Amino acid sequence: MPLGPFATPEPRPSWLRWAEAVTPLARALVLGLACAAGACLVRRPLPDPPRPEGVHETRRRFRPDGSLESERRVRVFPDGRVERDGPEREYHRDGVLAAERHFARDQATGSWRTWFADGRLRSELDFGAPGSDDLRPARFWHPDGSLAAEGATSAGVREGAWSYYSPEGWLARAGDYHAGLREGDWTFYRGEGRKEAEGRYERGRRVGPWTLWDAEGVPRASATPPEESDEPGSFPPAALKSPRSGP
Repeated sequence: MPLGPFATPEPRPSWLRWAEAVTPLARALVLGLACAAGACLVRRPLPDPPRPEGVHETRRRFRPDGSLESERRVRVFPDGRVERDGPEREYHRDGVLAAERHFARDQATGSWRTWFADGRLRSELDFGAPGSDDLRPARFWHPDGSLAAEGATSAGVREGAWSYYSPEGWLARAGDYHAGLREGDWTFYRGEGRKEAEGRYERGRRVGPWTLWDAEGVPRASATPPEESDEPGSFPPAALKSPRSGP
């Protein structure tokens, strides 16, 4: 029956009021369960397996006379791979240490040194942290213990300014390197303060006119003189394989 403007509506049943209140909560609960179930079905990539650590071994090599020639620390993996990982040493025949270098997971690191047969230091090079290409100091010595060469290297390769000295102590030659090759201006001396040649290098080769001086110190006509060795004091990239490079 239609209600008048002042009529009081009939009360709604309690079960209907309860159902209306519960329905939004139930919907939210069902929606949440559905989302959770869907999330469980999402396939996530499996994490990478841990890197195999391998087993350390010390490998030694002997000469025919039975004397120890070298020893090195390596890491051997189940698949047969071998990494240089630790110190490596070489010995003179009488057992005196000839060379020592260090590796960390196949990367050169730390200080590398070589010695003459009488035990005097022959060369010293710092590689820094594994994989570093920062400039590090390097030095070489003559057999009498006097300084033969000094400069910087990057990962074992000469870089920047280098100076070479005679056993008497005077400057023999000086110039710059880039990536192990002579680059830019170089000066060579024949004695204390007396120039022998002066000119430029590009990628390790002499270019353009050079000025040459005779034994009396008189400059001769410009020419391009023949190439000469970087010994003593060289430290080519091959030193990564053999630390005994140098004077």
